[in-house]
This record gives sequence, C-alpha cells and structure tokens, in this order.
Amino acid sequence: MLSAPARVGHVTATDLDEGQNARITYYLSAEDGHNPFSIQQDGTILVNGYVDRETKEKYELLLVASDNGVPQRQNFTYVSIQVLDVNDNPPQFTKAQYSASVRVATAKEGVSVLSVSATDHDVGNNSVISYSLMNHSDDFHIDSRTAEITLSSNLDHITADTVVTLIVIAVDHGVPQLTSNASVTLYLLVNDTSFGLTFDRPSYEFSIQEGEPAGMTVGSVKALTGSTAVQVVYSLKSHSDKFSVSDQGDIVALARLDREEKDLYSIIVEAVDSVVPPNTAVALVTVGVNDINDNPPVFSTLIQTKLPAPENAASLDLGIFSATDLDIGVNALIRYSLQDDFAGMFHIDSSTGKLMTKKSLDREMMDTYELKIIATDSGKPPQSASLVLSIAVEDVNDNPPVLPQKSYSVTVKENEPPHVILSAAATDEDIGYNAIIHYTIIGDTSSFHIGELSGNITTLQPLDYEYRSQYTFILKAFNPGEPYLQGTANITVTVEDANEEGPIFEKPSYSQILLDNSTAGTLVVDINATDESKGYDEGIFYAISDGNSDGLFSLSSTTGELMLTRNLSKQMVPLYYSLMVTATDSGLPPLSTSVKVSIMIAPINTSFPVFSEAVYKPAPLSEKTLPDTFVVQISVLYEVPVVYSIVPGDGKGYFIISSSTGIVRTTKNLKVEDFPVVFNVQATDSSNPSIFSECSVNVEVIDENDFPPVFSSSLLEVRLEENSAATQIIQLEAQDRDTGRNGFLRYGILSGDRLKFRIDEATGIIYSTASFDYEEEPTEYQVVIYAEDDGIPEKKRGYCTVVIKIIDVNDWPPVFDPVTEFSVNENAPVGLIVGKITAMDRDTGDNAFVIYSLTGGGGNIFEIDEIHGNIKIKNSPDYETMKKYSLTVNAINNKSAPFHQATTHVTVVVTDVNDNAPVFAQNSYSASINMINPVGAHVITVSATDKDQGQNGLVEYYILPDKNFSPFFLIEDMSKGKIITTGNLSRSGEIHLTVMAKDKGSPSLNDTAVITLNVFDNRPFVPRFNESKISISILENTGVDYLIYAFTVVETLGKPIDYTVVSGNEKGHFRLDPKSGQLRTAINLNYEEVSQYVILIEARENLLSATQVQHSGLFAQNVVMLTVLVQDVNEEPAFLNNAYSARIPNSVLYKYPVITVQATDPDSGDNGLLLYSLVNNEMNEFDIDENTGQIFTVSVAGKAGTFYLEVQAADQGTGSLMARTTVNVTVDSSSSNNIVVVVLNQKINVVERNLAEVKRVLEDKLAWNVYIVDVHSNEFERKARSSTDVTHVKIVAFGEANQEIPAEDVKRKLREQKGNIEIELEKIFSTSVTAAIEEAPEESATPELIATIVLSVLLACTLIIFLVYVLLTIKRKRKYKQQYLVQKRAEMMEGIANPCATDKNGTLKSLEKPERPNDVKTEMIAFSNMEDTKAGDADKDVTQAYEKCHYLETLLLDYNGEHEENAASEKAAEPRNVDAQPAAEFPTKLDCFLTDTNQESDLSLTPSASEKEIKVKFSEVAIILDPEPEADEPEADEPEADEPEANDVFFQ
Repeated sequence: MLSAPARVGHVTATDLDEGQNARITYYLSAEDGHNPFSIQQDGTILVNGYVDRETKEKYELLLVASDNGVPQRQNFTYVSIQVLDVNDNPPQFTKAQYSASVRVATAKEGVSVLSVSATDHDVGNNSVISYSLMNHSDDFHIDSRTAEITLSSNLDHITADTVVTLIVIAVDHGVPQLTSNASVTLYLLVNDTSFGLTFDRPSYEFSIQEGEPAGMTVGSVKALTGSTAVQVVYSLKSHSDKFSVSDQGDIVALARLDREEKDLYSIIVEAVDSVVPPNTAVALVTVGVNDINDNPPVFSTLIQTKLPAPENAASLDLGIFSATDLDIGVNALIRYSLQDDFAGMFHIDSSTGKLMTKKSLDREMMDTYELKIIATDSGKPPQSASLVLSIAVEDVNDNPPVLPQKSYSVTVKENEPPHVILSAAATDEDIGYNAIIHYTIIGDTSSFHIGELSGNITTLQPLDYEYRSQYTFILKAFNPGEPYLQGTANITVTVEDANEEGPIFEKPSYSQILLDNSTAGTLVVDINATDESKGYDEGIFYAISDGNSDGLFSLSSTTGELMLTRNLSKQMVPLYYSLMVTATDSGLPPLSTSVKVSIMIAPINTSFPVFSEAVYKPAPLSEKTLPDTFVVQISVLYEVPVVYSIVPGDGKGYFIISSSTGIVRTTKNLKVEDFPVVFNVQATDSSNPSIFSECSVNVEVIDENDFPPVFSSSLLEVRLEENSAATQIIQLEAQDRDTGRNGFLRYGILSGDRLKFRIDEATGIIYSTASFDYEEEPTEYQVVIYAEDDGIPEKKRGYCTVVIKIIDVNDWPPVFDPVTEFSVNENAPVGLIVGKITAMDRDTGDNAFVIYSLTGGGGNIFEIDEIHGNIKIKNSPDYETMKKYSLTVNAINNKSAPFHQATTHVTVVVTDVNDNAPVFAQNSYSASINMINPVGAHVITVSATDKDQGQNGLVEYYILPDKNFSPFFLIEDMSKGKIITTGNLSRSGEIHLTVMAKDKGSPSLNDTAVITLNVFDNRPFVPRFNESKISISILENTGVDYLIYAFTVVETLGKPIDYTVVSGNEKGHFRLDPKSGQLRTAINLNYEEVSQYVILIEARENLLSATQVQHSGLFAQNVVMLTVLVQDVNEEPAFLNNAYSARIPNSVLYKYPVITVQATDPDSGDNGLLLYSLVNNEMNEFDIDENTGQIFTVSVAGKAGTFYLEVQAADQGTGSLMARTTVNVTVDSSSSNNIVVVVLNQKINVVERNLAEVKRVLEDKLAWNVYIVDVHSNEFERKARSSTDVTHVKIVAFGEANQEIPAEDVKRKLREQKGNIEIELEKIFSTSVTAAIEEAPEESATPELIATIVLSVLLACTLIIFLVYVLLTIKRKRKYKQQYLVQKRAEMMEGIANPCATDKNGTLKSLEKPERPNDVKTEMIAFSNMEDTKAGDADKDVTQAYEKCHYLETLLLDYNGEHEENAASEKAAEPRNVDAQPAAEFPTKLDCFLTDTNQESDLSLTPSASEKEIKVKFSEVAIILDPEPEADEPEADEPEADEPEANDVFFQ
C-alpha cells in the first residue's frame, strides 16, 4: 500500500521523424476504469492513488504513444504492474472468543482441548502466523504452529468446577510484526452425574518383558464415573490363570511369561460401579509379551561347511548361510559378518547372509580358506553364533609352465659322448593334471633329445667343432590340457673346440753323430715342433721321456735344444744313444707326441762311415700313406761325403733314398699285407767306392681304424607296462665298416638307471632288472647305449639314446572323498542339485575314468549324474511322506580291464516347508447367543489341524474384520480357537462371522470357516426418536430459562420415559427436564463464548432398580443429536489499557514506530474488525496505522515535550461501535551529532527481524536507554534489503535522567563492550557477528552545500527555458495558418470515430482497430528505473542537475503550444525528487497499432474502408497499422518496402 505518489517505472518511445512529427505524447488507461497510475510526458509512470495488494494484486494498463505530426500516428502496448505485499494486515481470528469443556476425571497430560485459528490476508512471511499464550499457564499449552491447546498436566489439583480464561496471541512474521488476540474460556468439570461409567480408553495396549517374575504390574486401567464418590470394582473375563486385576485397576502377571510360548494376550476387563442399579463397562486389554534377547542365533546343522570354489570366477555366489533366532524384532534381527574377509576377498550380506566373493580366487595364492561366519542378533546384550566354512579353491589351468630362464647358453666340448647338457625343469603353479608339464624342442634338433617329462636335454652323438660350432633352438614347456598354455626359452649350444692333435715335430726322427772329444754344452740337436698353425716351439713344452738314464744330455723345455751335460771321454768304438723326446702342447687337455733322437758318439780316428743308428726303425706307416712320403733319414759320420743307396733285394720297390741326403721316401701306395719290410742301406765313400758301410731299415705298416660303429637310429623309443617282471626290452645293433679287430663291437650303458636296466655286451639286448610302478616312480627313463670297436691305434664308439616310457595299467580302484549329510527342501524342483559325490582314481586316462550310479532307497526320488557325480532331484520329495533317505553310490572305472568298483553311502535329509495349510474340522459352524450378554460369554470353539511340523504346523485363530459384527467378538486364546463376546450385540437375527486359521510358516498359509450365529433379542424396551439429528438457531443474550427445544419419542407403549443429556452440556449452559424433555438455557448465551453446541440426548424406559436389566452401551434409535447455533449480536470493542505512554528522541526518522495500542472486540466478521484512528489530531507530529494500531512519527525534528494523543478503535459492523484511549508521547531533544552508527556483518532483513533483541543487547551492555533511529544496508542504497551482508544501525543513547549521551561516550563504551555485544548477538543470529563503529568521512560535502548547488543549477535552467519559450511562440504563430487549413480538411472526413479520443483525464474512451491494418514494424519497449540520488556525492548531484536541465531544454524545443492538455502533462514531467520511492520492475505485453489522427479529440483522420485499403502485418513484438497511400498519390512518394517510414512511432 502506497500513500504518496511514487515512481513506478519508465518507458521510452522513439519516432524517426523530426520536429513536431517526432514529439511524443503518452496516454495510460485501464480497461476497467480503475487506474491509480498516471504517466508523465517524459515516460515516467507514477502511482497517484491508494494501491492495496489485497484488493488488486496486478494491473493491466494500456499505454498509447502518439506523435504530433499530421496525420497523427500512434502505437500502443500493454503494461503489467505487480503490487508487492507489505505487512499491513494483522492476523484475524476466526472467532473472537472460544470455549470448551474439560472433564477433570478424564484429563490426561497431552490431550487436546481445542484448536483456535487465525488468518492473515498478506502473503509470504507476512502471512505466517505463530501463536502463544499472553500469560503462562501450568495446565495448558498452545502449539505455536497449529494453535492446538493441550493439557500440560492431569488436573489432579482441580477439586471443584472451575472456569479458566486464556488470551491467545497471534503474531505474523512480517516487518514490523502485527498481532491480534482472542479469548479462550475453558470449563473444568469435576462432578458430572450424568456421565455414567466408561473406561478412559476403549482399549488398552500394555506390554511386559518375558521372564519377569510373578507379581509384576503390566499396566493399569481406569473406569471413569464422573464423580469421585462413585467406587469401581474390576474383574477379568479371560486369562485369569495368567493375570489378575486389583481394585485400583492394576493388571498383574501371575507367572513368568515366555514370549516364545505365547506373545499376545487379549484380556477382557469388566468394571462395575457402586451406583444402584450398577453400571458396567468393558474394555479390551491387549498384553504383548516383549521379547528379550534370550535366544542366540542358530545355524542349521544341515548346512554344508565344506565348499568347493573354482578359481578365477568373478563375484562367485557361494550360497546363503542364514541363522534363525527364536526371538523377534530387534532381538531376532541378525547381522552377518566375517571374522576375517581375507583383505576383502569375501563379502557377506549383513542382512541376508548371502556369501559372495568380491575378487577372483587364485588357488596359487591360497588354496583353502577357513571362513568364519558370525551371526549376531541386535539385542542388548547381543548374542552370536558362528559357522566355520572350509572353502577349497578348485584349480583351473590358468598358469603356463614357467622356465627358470628366458634363454640358456650351454657349452659342450666336442667329441664328448652323449650326455645331459641341460636340465631346464619348468614349474607350474597349478596342481594335478593342470600342472603336468611336457617338453619339446623346436628347430634343428637332430643332434639333441629332450625328455618329454623330465626336460633333460641330451646330445645324441658327439659334437664336432669343425663341423658346426653352435646350435640354436627353442625349448617349449607346455600343459597337455585345455587351455593349451606354454612357456618357451631360447637354447644356444656352443661347441667347444677340443685339443684333438698333439704337437707335430719338424722331422719324424732325429739322428746326430758326436765326436768323442765334444765338451759340455755342445749343441747336439735342435728339436722343433709346432701346434695348430703356431710357430716353432710356441706353446710347447719339451722333455726327455726315455734314454737319458745317465744324464749325459739336457733338453731346453721351451726351445727344444739338446745339449751335452759333460765332456765326452775317448772312445775306441762308436757308442750309440737312443733318446725319446716328448713335446706337450698347452691345450685342454694337453696332448703330447714323442720323437726318437738317435745319437752316436764316434772316435775321432774313424776310417769308414759310421751310421747314426745300428738299425733304423722308423715310426710305423699308415696304410694310407701316399707316395713320396718321408720315411726316415739315414746319416753317417765320415770325413768325406758319402753316397747313399738301397741294397737291391728290398722286396717290392716301396722305397727310394736320396743319394746325398740319405732321406728315404715311399714310391707308391702301401699294402698292409706286404709289411713289415726290412731293407739295407749302404753309405759309400764318394771318392773311394771300396770304402762303405751298411745298416738295416725295418719298416712297418699298420691297418687304420677308419670307421666308428653306427646305430640305425640315434634315438629310439620303447614302451613298457608297469608291474612287468624283469624282461627283455629291445635289442640294439650297430654296424662298423672296418674289418678285423677294428670292426669287432661290444655294447655298454653310457648313462641311465643301471639299477633298472642292463645290456648284453655281445648281443646289444637291453633288459629291465626290476618292475615299475607308474603311480609312484618315474614314467620315463632315458638310457644312452654305446657300441665300441677294438680298433688300432684307437677304439671308436657309436651311440644310441633309448627312451623307455612306462605304460599305466588299471591297477587302482576309485576312492570316494569324505561325504557329508545333504539336505533338501521338500517340493524341490526336478533337476535341482542336492550335492556332489567325488571319487578319485590314481590311474590315468581311461584307467581313471569313473562312472557313478545310484542304488538303494530313494531311487525314485533322486538320480545321479554318471559323469560328474551330481545327485539331483528326479521327483520332488515330500516331507510328510519320507523325512530321510539313505542312498548308495557306486563308482566304477569300466573303460579298461580289470574293472574296479567302490561304494559309499549318502544320507539326504528332507526339510519341511510350509506346504500344507491348516484345515478346519468343519467347513461351517453354528451356535446360538443372546443379544444382551455378560462380557466374555463363550460362543463357540473352533479347531483346525496342519500336517506340517514345527512352526509350519502351529495354528493361530483370527476373526476376520467386518463392519457389522466382528467388533462384538474376540478370540480368547489365539492358539485355542475359543470365541467369546465383548459385550452386547447390535441386533438380533442371524449373523455370520468368518474365522481364519493361519499357521506360523513362511509364507503363512490359512483356511477359513463361516460361523452362523442365531442371535436372540433379550433387550428391554428402547424408546425411539423420529429423527436422529436436529438443528436450530437462536440469538445470543436471550436470557436464562429460554426454551430451546422439547424432545419427544415416537411411542411410549404406556411406559414412563426419562430424558437425559449424554454429552454436550459439560459447561452446564442448558437444563433438561427428564420427564417432559424440554431443553432450556441455564445461562445467558454468548456468541463470542460459544457459537455452537452439539448436545446428545438419550431417551430410555424408567424401570425400577430391582427389575432393571443390566446393559452397557447406547442404542442408536434412542439417541438424538441437537445442534444449537448461536447467532452474533454486535458488541463494543475495548482497549487492553486505559492509557499508554512512550518516550522517543526527536532525531528519529519518518514513520519511526512509537507504540502499538490494541483493542479487542468479542464479535466476529465485520462486527469484530477494528480500525484505528487519531481523534482531533490537529498536529502533524504523529499518525497511526488504521489496521495495526501502531503509532508512528511524521515529523518530530526540532520538537520536544509531551504530546497527548487520543486513539479511537471502531468496528465495521452495522451501527459501528467504538472505544477510546489516551497515549502520552514524550519527545526528548537530541542532536544528530550524537547519532552513532553501528555496523553489523548481517543482512538487513535478518537484523530487522531481530531488531528488538539487538536493542535489548545494546541496552544491557551500555546500561543506557537506546533508541534505534534508522536501519539501512548501505549509505547510498538504503532500500536494498538483502543486497549486502552489512547493515548500518543508527542509535541514540539516553541516561537515567533522560539526558542525551554524547556520541563519543557511546562510542567509547561500545568499544569497551564490543566483545560482550558480539557474543550476545551471535546467540541471536546463530552465526559469527562482527560489530563495528562507523566513522564519518573527513572531507565530504554537507547536505546544505549540495542543496545550494542544485538550486543554483535549476535557477539557471529556468531562465534558459523562458527564453526558449519566447522564441518558440513567435515561430508557432507563423505556422498557425497552415495548421488551420489541415484541420479544416480533416473535419470534412466522416465515418470513423477517433480510436484514441480521450476524456478530460486522459483516459481512452474507445479503441477501435481498423479492419485491415498494415505496415508492420518491429518495436521494442524498454522500462528503465531512475537511479536514486546518492546522498553525500556532491559532484555527481551537480552533474545530474546539468543533464536534467539539458533534457528539459530539448523537451521545450519540441513543445506544441497549441495543445493545452499536452502542456499540462509536460509540466508534471519536470524533474522531481527521485528519493521518494524506488522504481518498480514489471513485465510488459506488447501489442501495438498505428493510426493517422488529428490532435482534436472528436475527429478521426483515419480514412474509411471505402476510400483506402489497409494492409495488416504481424510482428512478434508489436503491431503497427498504417494506411496505404491513396490511389491518386504518386508511387514515387511511397517508401521502399525494406525502409521504415519517416513518420512511424517506435517504442525502445
């Protein structure tokens, strides 16, 4: 609601023309005629009248912009203005007064008494209402949100009828908060003789823990009599063996109760009072036996604890391992956990016990898990049980064989016999068959063999370095199963060169002749030998190995020089020495060769040639010696040269000798059979042929061992069955191309198990020497056999590797793994696997293939998978037919003889499931019963049986609920089926009950039976009213003993009838004559106290006490409900106080709240709606909010003293009534210099809500009276309520003598108490608070200076405007004549009313759209808010003043002096104080048109339809209508289609 003109917003329209054609005039109107808004000609929209959101929340206004051209063009749009809510409506109670009655006898803490209600016409927080009691009450409490009044105590201290009046205050959450109140009258009734007897509750629910000792009180029941003088006796009608009831209504347990035996007892308690005749009442008490945690969880013994689990399976479901607990509720809520989950490998669902693997199992990491499942209930203290599972991880072939190295390098010496050169044993982390490793080699492997199972690589023949120095191939280790996995390694075999030949001497023999006069140190001969293309003597060690016994000679070990060790003695005859010199190389192994050195010591005076040797015996020659081969050199000692020759007769001409050198050589190939050969050599003096000497030469030829033995194959494989006795395995035969002894062979075992095998040296037959066991011993043997000749000079060998594989025979029977007892639920589906039987056979292949079969009992129920051993359901088992089966399982390996068989026994236990529903002994039952019964009367007992066992066979009985009869009956014991009554029945005749028998299985099964009851009517006579509900109206204040209504029954049958009030007269406002049935007022009824009464009247036969039939309960036909509506009469309002007083400083701002006065009116509606006003308020210092009664300041600046105000509150009823009070306001003088600004780091809306608390904290800590003068969020934007987190609070402080405290003293004390103030404020705002003191800027422009500058600028603008006005007046007079002619032309046009004709207020009278509008233009309308002037910014104010002045000059240049209405509007558009109100934001609806009009309000310049054709185009923003040019106008004057016309008007 706005009471002063305020700026709402701003619009702008543009016109592409110039001058008068571009000068725009605005019109604003409302279609319903109610338009509190106006528009200035600068486009500013103002609110002039009273705006009330509760009356109208939104205004839809039509905005028209017209130019001043000829013809006139217009455009329009819609403006939507939303009115925002302020808290101007206090809460209004639905009734001014409320009342209710409370029976003290039935009063219970927390029971609801009544609810009040108030409404608030505001919205948002302004309409949120909280309720409270004006004065604290120990007996009553009101809910601040729901306004429900409840009892805070049992009213035990109330001993007499009492009237209590409460004042309820309703306060909204707006700023400022508004309140109202209402009166609540409560009648507390102690003695109510018409009350009768009834339990304070129709039913009770108690509980007792099981196991409590006998004598424990379960609960208490209470029967209400309406008077403390009436006594009550209680008795139990059921379960009297388990419970008893005392005279005080305490129900006591007679024995220890076991919930597992029975958990619920339904007890009927009867109460009989001491009235004559006595009244009876019945209540149903349900006693629940609460469970205690006395039973631990139990795992079934049938759970299989040994589980197989395949490795590498993701999220493997291992099954559900659940336990049971005989307890219930939390005590039976079992949580499952693992004692050790093996680093997250296993997970068990804590609720279901479902066990799963979270990671894939890896047998190679761990092959078995001992998993302990713990089942813990949720009781206190918790009990637990555990189950240990043994999980065996089944191996799968997921690991390839792994060789120790990726590559191997082996060095083998050449010529070595076959042997193992590498044992590359691979490993496999799998087990069993998956870990069996086979080996093979790939590549050029003719010289090598690998053991298929051992992995030993052997050479098949001696390697020859000169033939091949290196071999490379791949070693592969693989699993034979699936998947095929392998590992490989690269093998490099390097052949090491062997030292095959010893040193070679330069000569095959040496001879030397020494004279007997040779001295020590004389060089005898230089022996030279070479080794493997090295130089002479290089790497060779020389030694005399024979012939130097007397030490006459010495030999250099490195140079081979042979010397004399001593001087020779004179000889008479030649002396011969034969030495053997050995040369040894440095190879590995070192090899040696020998040479013969012949030395002859001759006398000095020798006269004939003397040979160096008496007989020459050169080294034997090979039969392969070639012609011209050196044999021996003959030498002599003689003083002159000699001629050598062979004496004829040497035989076959094999040799020739050099006559000069004495070297003997071969002449042709040699034949072994011609040797040995002896021939003589003659040495003849060259000068005297008669002097000569002869010596003999003995030459031998040896037969060479040319060829080694050769086997037909270097590798043979044979098979041998296990368990075989010693036997011949295979005969080997080698061939040797040599003859004689060189071709004579013998056989032997080079390597292999000599304890298991032997070979005949002559025949080559290999024999086994013992039996073999395939399962216990190696299954493959590798034996290297050699064949050796007897050759000369060396024996040669050939080799053959024999691989002997042991063959498995079926010599082991199957062996069953240990078998546990299996369990299966009855009715299990066909094909379900009950368990698995496994038998193992140590044999392999077909010998280990096992077939399973099933014999014995259960063959019709179970079957077994003959391959895998899974026992499966063949036909579903039935627990009731057979509970346990003993099965015989056979395992036989029948693929190879001999057959072996094993047998085991398996027990399968059938578990009962709830598959049998209870069955009643009869399909239907019948019985008879009276309509009036004693409580707990036996009706009938039903029974049902269930074939299941355990919980599945336990039966409980229930009565199925229905609307008519089931509430009158009860199952006394749910386990026994005894049906009893709970009281009198509602009618006679035949009735039907449905009883259900339900077992305790899961899921539960049930059966039903129908009980037909024949009910006999044994009731007394019951009077009957002709209608059950009556409603009448009566004015309030009718007085006492006013007749309200006279009750009568339809017929009496001549019997006396008594009328009584059952309920509704608890306050005693009425009196009922029991004989006549007349109901009269007992008090003067008051609408504001109680506006409506609902009274229940009962009519019944008046019987003598001795003959009255006892019954309980009411019958519908003898009760009537009377509703009395009290009508309101207008009553005077009243102020809460006769006088009010307040004190404020004179530095407070406009609308500072002074005090709120409040009056109450007991009426409702308009009669209770109060408006406040000031009476005879001739001064303007104060005003009052007519709705809330809040007095606020208008202008108290500079004033001081006491002001006396008279306030009036008037209701709005017909014949308005009013009340008055006085208010004394003392205004203390204060200075603005003493205003202190406290800055809080809180949003202003938060501070304003807690302003009273902030004031209280400041007063407490400063110890002065504090006035909060102003609150704003920013010095320059004081209206922003949440734009910043900083709030400025201006305060003024006064002392005890109402003297103003200087600002410096206030600031000093604020600084001293800063910490305490912040602590208290944090309690209010529930967040960290910082309080600071704002200091004024040192150099800022004063308001006086700013005002002087602005006024000066405005004065200059006024002078300029006057001069411009004079010039424009002269110019317009010149144009007047031309405009006059245009107006006359327009007057001649007829037929169309002006679509924008306005009345004197500028409101559109009519708005007609042409039939064919055209020339659509897209427009934009922009609303902009004028910025608030920022106080304290002097420079900016001056700049804005000049800008406004310039804008006004421009406006006056376009001013049209001939239009007085426009001139008046423009005068209102002059700059005004923009601080008045902030601009409002609002949406717009754009819908525009354009017409040609004259400025005169009664003429239309729009051509008629017959003269012009109008085109229509639509735009998404606006519609502009423009007539086409007339036919006689030149086309050249028409604007182009794509260009806007110069005289169109556009909104921006």
